[in-house]
Formats: sequence, structure tokens, C-alpha cells
Amino acid sequence: MGAFRVRFSFLVLTALLFLLRDEKLILSLAAVCAVHEAGHLTAMSLTGARVRSVTLSAAGIRIETVRTPLRSVPRDILVLLAGPFANVLMYILLTAAHCPGSFPMLNLAAAAYNLLPYRTLDGGAVVGALICGTPREHDCLRVLRIFQGIVSLTLLAPAVRCGGEYALPFWISLALFAGDLR
Repeated sequence: MGAFRVRFSFLVLTALLFLLRDEKLILSLAAVCAVHEAGHLTAMSLTGARVRSVTLSAAGIRIETVRTPLRSVPRDILVLLAGPFANVLMYILLTAAHCPGSFPMLNLAAAAYNLLPYRTLDGGAVVGALICGTPREHDCLRVLRIFQGIVSLTLLAPAVRCGGEYALPFWISLALFAGDLR
């Protein structure tokens, strides 16, 4: 493996989470992320991809691979979907074993979240891989922006009605939307 980086923003976010939330929840979320990234790394290993770098930041974990001429869209999509698949598989296994607590549902939520069509998430990267260089790429991106706006507006209702932690998904959706505008 190549470089391993930890951005200052990751340390700040982690410290804030430990100050504001239950440490058991934070450790559970870290375990869910580890399952997710293990899915990606397993798929990379099975498809012959080599890791160039791993970066931890407040925006998440980014794994970059070494670019090769043998790289293909189907292989990239397989690697992208392996993370959410690992979370769904963990959910199924934990549910079948009657595992108590929130860990099974956190895995399912992580899979669903990562499949959202934002460029910084696996779902958006899959969409990008499918439409990049196609004649209708611009139109597809416009439809994608509309969908992202609908997601944000949908999350606005509970944020306005209930406030507090219900506002967090709305703010995250806005940050993801803004990140995709670049």
C-alpha cells in the first residue's frame, strides 16, 4: 500500500463527535466504516487493483488506486459497490444471529447512505462511471442535480419540524450537494 494520510479535519470531527455524542455510538460507527472499507479493499484485491493512498478526512475515507491501462468501468463499479454490499451482508448476518443493539441497523444505514448519488459517495461515483463521456452526460448530470435537490428538500421538513439532530441529515445533504457543484 502507498501513502496513508490523516487530515486535520478528520481529527477535529472525531474530537467533536466524542464531545457531543455517546462514545459507544462513535465506536460502532467506526466499526461500520471499517466493514465498508474492508469491502472495497477486498474487491480491489480480487480484481488486481493496487492501492495508491488512503486518506481520512471529515468528508470520509478516500481510497485511491493506481491507474492502469487494464482499468475498466465494470471493475470500478464492482469495487465501488463492494463497500455498501459489505454493510448489507453484515446487516444480514447480524440480524440472522439476533444481534442486539444498533450495530445491524447502522450497517444498513451506511449502505443506503453510501448509495446516494453524490460524487463523493459510492452511488455518485457509480453514476459518474456509467455516464462519463456519453453523449447525454450533461443531461444526466442535470437530472442528478434535480434529484439531489429533492433529497435535500425532503430532509428539510424534519429539520424544520423537529430541529436538533434531525437537522444533521439536511446539512449533510447540502454539503454533499455543494461538493458536487464544483
